[in-house]
Amino acid sequence: MATSKRLPPMPNVKELLGTHEQQSTSLLRGVEFEHVVDVLEGCPVEDLKKDDILITPGQPRRFIYLLLTGRLSVHLNKLMTDPIVILEPGEVAGEMSVVDHQPASAYVLAQEDSRVLVLDEKAIWALVDRFPIVARNLLYILSQHVRHGNVLIEASLLEKVSEQELQEFQPEEVNKAKGRVQAEVAADMLNLYKTATSYVLDSISRVQEEKNLNLRRGEQLARSMVDSIVDSSALLMLATDRVQEFTVSTHSVNVAILSIRLAQTLNYNLEHQVKVGLAGLLHEIGVAWLPERLLHATGQVSSEVRQRPVYGAKILGHLKPPFDWIAQIVGQIYERENGSGFPLGLAGTEICDEAKVLGIMDVFEACIHDRPYRNALTGYQLLEELTRDDTQSFSDRIVKALLKSFSLYPYNEYVLLNTKELARVVEVNPANSFRPLVQILYDSNGVALEEPRETDLAQSSLLFITQAISYHELPDS
Repeated sequence: MATSKRLPPMPNVKELLGTHEQQSTSLLRGVEFEHVVDVLEGCPVEDLKKDDILITPGQPRRFIYLLLTGRLSVHLNKLMTDPIVILEPGEVAGEMSVVDHQPASAYVLAQEDSRVLVLDEKAIWALVDRFPIVARNLLYILSQHVRHGNVLIEASLLEKVSEQELQEFQPEEVNKAKGRVQAEVAADMLNLYKTATSYVLDSISRVQEEKNLNLRRGEQLARSMVDSIVDSSALLMLATDRVQEFTVSTHSVNVAILSIRLAQTLNYNLEHQVKVGLAGLLHEIGVAWLPERLLHATGQVSSEVRQRPVYGAKILGHLKPPFDWIAQIVGQIYERENGSGFPLGLAGTEICDEAKVLGIMDVFEACIHDRPYRNALTGYQLLEELTRDDTQSFSDRIVKALLKSFSLYPYNEYVLLNTKELARVVEVNPANSFRPLVQILYDSNGVALEEPRETDLAQSSLLFITQAISYHELPDS
């Protein structure tokens, strides 16, 4: 977690800003340090741990961050992309928002433990008023960033032209290239998924060992999930994998991923989606206080196990801002709209909206996967149950958003087509729940295809789904 404190001894900062290389990009290049001490000594220093996020896109910022020690990386769109630039000591971040008062447009991440000097607008304009050379330095920094942006735009245009030429003259090569890109995305998402499951396990261990939770790390993982779900369905495919074995960590990560998707459908803003994701990762943290014999129980949920949300709320209840909201969500996930839930029997508006989102996705995730005491339902069976008129456990608004997010045939649903072929849903169709994008796996005789083929049912009027089936019903199960 980043921490702020008063400026360290001035000679150290002066030394950092003193080399020719650093001064070439520094906001204070050409200014005698002694002349700005009175301004800088009122500015806080922020310490960053490796992987801490300093700036997030979409957030209003009115500060310039002058890097004193360490290294920062700048990423467009999402954190998992390669950095567009690495900032070294003496360089600055955040200057665009100070000038145009627009939200930040890129992530700035600590590549290693780092320290930045935080200059607010008052300090910046005081320097500009007193030293015209600071204004020139600021313009130089802005111009360099604009030039760098032009280079990126040019590279992007060249890449698009190249892709168009390939599509026109070398379609086979394009398909191979797309296949490689898809494989790379899938590998990245699998790595993110595994990292998230490790985070859940580590969090449970930290509670058992009476150590502090690494909430900033969880927040960063949730943010990466949000970015990834916007760009690709790869994480959603991992979270709905029907043959997945149950563990608390995989269940928690699955609920986090699925809940983020539902939050997006409900038009939660970016930061709200991240909160839902973090709460999803930690929603089973209460198992840390359960006896060991219950952690691997294979029967129905006992009354003792039902204390998980109570324990979770107590574990998280001591947290201070900016994480003081998590305990309420975790404590209410098993409450239901009609008051039939636990532990308090809350109903309707007594339950926070985020808990309603996580609550329905917790049920969804559990029902589409096998449990030791029962086989999984098909997504179609579950959605049919949730949309019955006499079902009142969840609000109509949440159920309708679930249907819009995951369709009648959710990701990884196995379906029988009218041709007797067997397929798997790989992309839902919000515009028409009955016609998703499917991957045909078996021919009409139940023989597995050597190369499964994708078919968009929305574009194939003569091909349609006749029923959803369990993966246990597949020919080679």
